[in-house]
Amino acid sequence: MPAHCLLISVNRMVLPFPVYPIGIAHLTGALIAGGHTVRHVDILADDGFEPLRRLFAKETFDVIGISIRNIDAVDSSAPESLLTDVVTAIRTIRELSSAPVILGGPGFSIMPEVLLDFLQADYGIIGEGEVAFPRLIDRLLSGEKITGRLFSAKLTDYPTYQPVFTENVAAYYIAHGGMLNVQTKRGCLHNCAYCSYPGIEGNRMRYRDPAEVALEMERLVRHHQARYIFFTDGVFNDREGHFREVAEELIRRGNTTPWCAFFRPQGLSREDLRLLKRSGLRAMELGTDCSTDTTLAGLNKGFSFNEVLQLNDDARTESVSCAHFIMFGGPGETELTVQEGLKNIELLEGCVVFAYNGIRILPGTGLQSLAVNAGLITAGQSLLDPVFYYSPAVSRSFIEEKLIASFGSRIDRMYSCKDIERRVQSLHALGNIGPLWDLLLPRKNRR
Repeated sequence: MPAHCLLISVNRMVLPFPVYPIGIAHLTGALIAGGHTVRHVDILADDGFEPLRRLFAKETFDVIGISIRNIDAVDSSAPESLLTDVVTAIRTIRELSSAPVILGGPGFSIMPEVLLDFLQADYGIIGEGEVAFPRLIDRLLSGEKITGRLFSAKLTDYPTYQPVFTENVAAYYIAHGGMLNVQTKRGCLHNCAYCSYPGIEGNRMRYRDPAEVALEMERLVRHHQARYIFFTDGVFNDREGHFREVAEELIRRGNTTPWCAFFRPQGLSREDLRLLKRSGLRAMELGTDCSTDTTLAGLNKGFSFNEVLQLNDDARTESVSCAHFIMFGGPGETELTVQEGLKNIELLEGCVVFAYNGIRILPGTGLQSLAVNAGLITAGQSLLDPVFYYSPAVSRSFIEEKLIASFGSRIDRMYSCKDIERRVQSLHALGNIGPLWDLLLPRKNRR
């Protein structure tokens, strides 16, 4: 039985840049393929909740889905819960509709039981929703008495539904950076101690047909005037080399749209960089995470800082801009490793570095177990409010003092997220496109 569905994305985070809610695009495609109709409201793009109220005055919905991308800002220097908008959305829905409310999204999937109870929604979808969400709709509309409130359906392959981007929502993100998103794979084979990706997408890789990736890029350029693409894979450069097939297909089809992605600083040769650049690669975001071998091992990263330096040098040689994201205070951090790490960062030339003080502890991660074993948290402690890991061997104030002294007034070294947000907004206002951090580099090192 066809349903009229409302999907709401509540994310208002714009760091490091505004990102279209691609999970809703995939879910919309799956629902339409199943014969359902969909409305999509984006609280960021629609500038708040008043458009949602006006929509309820005109339409009645059978089910309402809310996508939670982030629980909080995961930054100890500017702690901020992002659940207030979810609470407001559910309160608005309850006032104006009797439709069941279904939660989903990556943020929800990190701690589904806690969030379902805290937000007082009806049901929740853990992980991928393309199968589980329509299946739940069918059960609800059939009048079946449903036991349980949490549902999931693990997909063995990458779904074949074509993502559907909402016109007015896409227009907002195009106006604020010119960029839309494409996914080329799901899953993660790595086991970084702090990361929730394997828990959300699984540790089995599922690859999308490179031809479909290229076609989707072309659709986004043609139908939505996208001027830049960000590949949203947890790690773009996979071990099996699927990323090379994607690049080769983009080259074969004559792609001229610039793109960026998130990379692991390992397993990329100069030849790979040349291939990726020919396919449109303009900038790389690197999950460097730590700046010493000791702290890299503490997070189970599986590579050395020398590998980071080598990739950064190779990228500079090939004129590809790089941004490194580095966290201080993790397992194994001491005053000595902080100082060693800052000296190592000085060796990263011609790139941008984003630094964080402390590491957000998320349920089901190795970092949670390490924190319990170290007596930093208890086994049953709620992690709904942000809790950050700090090595017992170094103080937060020491890290902050050294970061500020080392980074100084350099515009290519950033520690305060609020400062980053102001810079991004000003660059967008000037009409710049893409991830924008690369514009902070000296001109000779820019894309």
